[in-house]
Amino acid sequence: MSFIFSSRRRQKPKPPPPLTLDRIPEGETIGLIAGNSTFPLRFADRARARNCRVVSICHHDETLAEISSHVDESRWIKVGQLGAIIEFFKSHGVTRAAMVGGINRVRLFGGVKLDARGAALLLRLRSSKDDVIMRGIADELANEGIEVISSVVFMQEDLVPEGIVAGPNLSREEQNDIEIGRSALRAMSGEDIGQLVVVRDGVIVAVEAVEGSDATIRRGGELGGKGTVVVKCAKPTQDMRFDVPIVGEKTIETLAAAGARVMALEAGRCLILDREDVAGRAEKNRITIVGTPPLV
Repeated sequence: MSFIFSSRRRQKPKPPPPLTLDRIPEGETIGLIAGNSTFPLRFADRARARNCRVVSICHHDETLAEISSHVDESRWIKVGQLGAIIEFFKSHGVTRAAMVGGINRVRLFGGVKLDARGAALLLRLRSSKDDVIMRGIADELANEGIEVISSVVFMQEDLVPEGIVAGPNLSREEQNDIEIGRSALRAMSGEDIGQLVVVRDGVIVAVEAVEGSDATIRRGGELGGKGTVVVKCAKPTQDMRFDVPIVGEKTIETLAAAGARVMALEAGRCLILDREDVAGRAEKNRITIVGTPPLV
């Protein structure tokens, strides 16, 4: 099928090429900085399937408890204990690590326990923006000989393809709503607001902020009613080592409960976990999942 998406692109410097699996030798110990959702578990399973050892930093009140059965070693900390992360990884000989899964931004206003290294970093950065903090942590790890790699390095088969993934073909009105959502996300890209908007009949009815994707989808359904279009993209400036947009079965349940008809995802820069199950659930609820061209 054809799309009516705008072909205009912002001209930005290309990021360095991502790390590929052929550069990771079998038996290497990979560090995992685990956030919430099942994504860290899937990442660990994929890495171990490649005969890598996985040692994980887990966050209280964020990381799922079952992570321990998916990794070789783990240590539980509070958000902000950067020194503990470095000490743990160095004690296990880690030279590559990935940040996998999010940290609830609402909880960042409480529940943070900064150690001396974490406090010094935040004081130096003087910013609460996610990207700035994540890059700062990556730089600190790099200074200790630990390269932060993309969380998708072991997840290539889960990247969203371009075109219809599941559900009915798009109407012209739905395609128009998708393009409106993409334009809104492009315009917001420099403000670190969110990665998702909800559109209905050409009107933006909800924008993701600190509440997260599921809450935004629900709010969009309450405001826009049935038939909303949900658009999720990585920011054009997104560093793909951090906070990769993800969709799973829970997302489809939220879409169905909100009465959404379409979820548009940026091809090659968003992940669908358990794609067959997600597609089956979307088909059952007559929800279209579609991969759209890159935002940049």
